[in-house]
Amino acid sequence: MRSSGSAPSARKGSSSVPNRVRDVMTPQVTTVAPETLVAEAIQLFGEYNIRHLLVTDQQGRLAGVFSDRDALRQMARGLDPFATRVAALMRQEPVSVTEETSLQDAIELISFHRINCLPVIDADRYVRGVLTTTDLLSTLYRVLYWLDAS
Repeated sequence: MRSSGSAPSARKGSSSVPNRVRDVMTPQVTTVAPETLVAEAIQLFGEYNIRHLLVTDQQGRLAGVFSDRDALRQMARGLDPFATRVAALMRQEPVSVTEETSLQDAIELISFHRINCLPVIDADRYVRGVLTTTDLLSTLYRVLYWLDAS
């Protein structure tokens, strides 16, 4: 594991409605190397209460996404998590966005591709954060609360 943690998924106290990925993404993410054992990845899911790990190369560039569902699906098929590397199961070349992507476009990507997270990367594919369906639902809740209070 190269980085970990969690941060608020949106700017709190802002009076404007968020409209860019940067406004609601989780900037601190947990990343793993492709050679990480699936068993180690599963431990990280539980330890950090997360559902997605971004897989990065040695330079920190996005290489893939590995989800708890990827692990569960393969374990149900008899996979040995102590003998299998994340690289064998990760989603390579995942759909991703930049911090400047509009929330409308990000939501469209999540919906169209039926996925639950979008890695946030820069032009050189360095990881800047992650946008999850949880981030989006938290933002929707705050917007609805703000509208109700207006």
